[in-house]
Amino acid sequence: MGYPAKKVFLLTILILLLYVFPSQAALTTLEIAQERAKGIETSNKESWIKEFGTRREEFTKKYGTSFAFLFNYDQQWIVRSKENSGDSGAACYWNVELMQELWPGASIDMEFETDRGKGVDKFLPTFSILNTNSGDNIDFYIPRLYFQQDLVNERVYLAAGKLDLSDWFDYSVVAGCGDTQFTSSALVNNPIIPFPAKGLGAMVTLKPYDWLYFQSGASTAKANSTKTGLSDGFNSTFFINELGFTPKIGNLEGNYRFIFHLTHEKLERFLEDRTKNNTVGFALSFDQAITERLTLFLRYGFDDPKVNSMEYFWSFGGQLSEPFPGRKYDYLGLAVAQSITGKDYREYNGEGTSYAETICELYYSYNFKTIFTLTPNIQMVIDPDANKDSSTAVVMGLRLVLSF
Repeated sequence: MGYPAKKVFLLTILILLLYVFPSQAALTTLEIAQERAKGIETSNKESWIKEFGTRREEFTKKYGTSFAFLFNYDQQWIVRSKENSGDSGAACYWNVELMQELWPGASIDMEFETDRGKGVDKFLPTFSILNTNSGDNIDFYIPRLYFQQDLVNERVYLAAGKLDLSDWFDYSVVAGCGDTQFTSSALVNNPIIPFPAKGLGAMVTLKPYDWLYFQSGASTAKANSTKTGLSDGFNSTFFINELGFTPKIGNLEGNYRFIFHLTHEKLERFLEDRTKNNTVGFALSFDQAITERLTLFLRYGFDDPKVNSMEYFWSFGGQLSEPFPGRKYDYLGLAVAQSITGKDYREYNGEGTSYAETICELYYSYNFKTIFTLTPNIQMVIDPDANKDSSTAVVMGLRLVLSF
């Protein structure tokens, strides 16, 4: 695809976004189950699912224990690519989350997980990562185990332990969950923010007003999600701060987040035979409800080009709830994102390196029997892995999520 064609493609996508597309969030297994429970409660049909939800709620009230299960299976096919056309791959995992209340406002949160497969990312390398849930084959591990405390009537919140800072930072109402929304990692979090894997860390949120908050967090920069985090807990540090404004116009909510991050870690420079110990970056994450059913989002960020392959990143898109009358818990999403390489990276890797990689994704989330969701999606990637010699790739996928 030549440069003029790329411009036409991007312009077409942006025009479509103005006409098509509220909303779920960066959800944990427990939060997804709670969202599904709302649909069960409004259903007139009596079923074992509704009965199970009632019994679980009674158990939580009596013992202070909340629990949920999630299974995600995502099959992908490369339908067009210069070298990998016809290849396919799957990624799946199951997760059990337990939360035990200790005293009012305080709880321990723990997850158990098993991972399988890398999807088509093993065949088609990209900056965007085509499946945010792709990973190693791990039989059993504990990805999260942390203490959380809600203080002063939800005005002060803190969490500490083995955690994932992306659960709290760079949040987006319509582009923050790889289980219920977009599949590409570039559309779940801003990839220019070097979020570490799940490891030792802590964060605190201050909310002086309903429309204003500030939060700060730190964690191990070289964490390994499948380990306890104790062995590598102090080898490097990732810091992140976020200032957020949450105005509300009538019933239409908006979220405007401004993010500053610093990584204290030795990183190799591309064009100099020495390291850099501290790198800083800036990002923003906006989402705004346009109507009661339509919400748009925008992300942007930049990082140090001397040590990072990406210098700039942006993404734009949205989500439409109830795209068809009567399909209250269905969602339609469309977005485009671009990872822009730095000058040093392009010079280091030679003339074959492209200025940017661009990805577009369209999905339809079909809710079936409340606890099942089928999500067909299609992704188009221009200059995969910022390689000029790679042709535009097209990937189709089908995601099945079971959550209760």
